[in-house]
Amino acid sequence: MVIRNLELKDLEGVFNLLNELYENKIQYDIFTNKYKDNLNDSNFYGIVAEENSEIVGVLISRLINRLVKSKKILFIDDLIVNKNCRSNGIGKMLLKNSIGYAVEKDCETVELTSYINNEKSHRFYENNGFEKKHYKFKKQLD
Repeated sequence: MVIRNLELKDLEGVFNLLNELYENKIQYDIFTNKYKDNLNDSNFYGIVAEENSEIVGVLISRLINRLVKSKKILFIDDLIVNKNCRSNGIGKMLLKNSIGYAVEKDCETVELTSYINNEKSHRFYENNGFEKKHYKFKKQLD
């Protein structure tokens, strides 16, 4: 198992995993353009778990500078492991790597959101030292 920075060659594998996470609602062409743009963004941090040349996990995050905080925040946008590879420590390795990156970048915290009904994910994050601190509110725009 190798944890490494995301690369252009990983586009298909990352798309497949994220599309699973988002219930097949990602538009491939929009995803491809954003993926390439993010690879050149200094605030973007994406890593993959690779096993036998296959992408089996992905973590997408970004550095955020909030006006009211003295240090940066690493915000995890997405974390998913291939359903056939779960419960093998891959998610924990991805999370640990991102926390190490946050420390290296002198971040104050690592933050993320999780769907309210996804209790299995909540337990995973709590078991890895995260606390429930906020509710996220959302208004869909037409």
